[in-house]
Amino acid sequence: MTWTNMDPSTHPFDPDRALDEVRTVVASTDPESGRPRGLWSDESVARGLAEHFGAWAYGWLGAAQEYPDSGSVITRLPPSGLGAGNLDAQAQRYTSALVQWRAWLEDLAGAFARLAPDTDADAGDVRRRREHGVAPLVTLVVERTRAGELWRGTCAQALGWFFEYTGMSAEDAEDLADEVVDSHFESWVAPDKEALDRARSAVGEHGA
Repeated sequence: MTWTNMDPSTHPFDPDRALDEVRTVVASTDPESGRPRGLWSDESVARGLAEHFGAWAYGWLGAAQEYPDSGSVITRLPPSGLGAGNLDAQAQRYTSALVQWRAWLEDLAGAFARLAPDTDADAGDVRRRREHGVAPLVTLVVERTRAGELWRGTCAQALGWFFEYTGMSAEDAEDLADEVVDSHFESWVAPDKEALDRARSAVGEHGA
């Protein structure tokens, strides 16, 4: 998933209409099973939402977990098990996940806009702004995930999207973010100042 696919500014979404639209997707037929998507699998619903809203709407699938210390972006979901037979309950659940995911993307977009260099910045300024963006973005991720078990994946994703936002290719951005997170951060541990400084330095040393 690249930021181009996720960017809220280019993918309109009305949360007030979301439930009705998600109901339609949840009740639609899964092409492989012939059953309603909401009674078949999360994957089928995610594909249906992406077809309806755009690729960004698939992203919640990897960002939702049931238990509060998972380190995931989405943990507050209405109760409803697959196969419950209640499509309306499924629609409520998936709408909640989608709206929370969209809110996270909008939070990231706002942070990126504040932290990114100007469009006419030279290569040195771009590197500095990327470096300076590390700490506030990591802090934002920690606040959202509470540095639970899976928080590093969310962190790498957010940093990679920020690097892409500042002009780096999506592939290079992902590689740099993965390297920084794997090298300097740990699961279950919110990074201290020393870890953040090391991560910032690694980003600052990377070419624009």
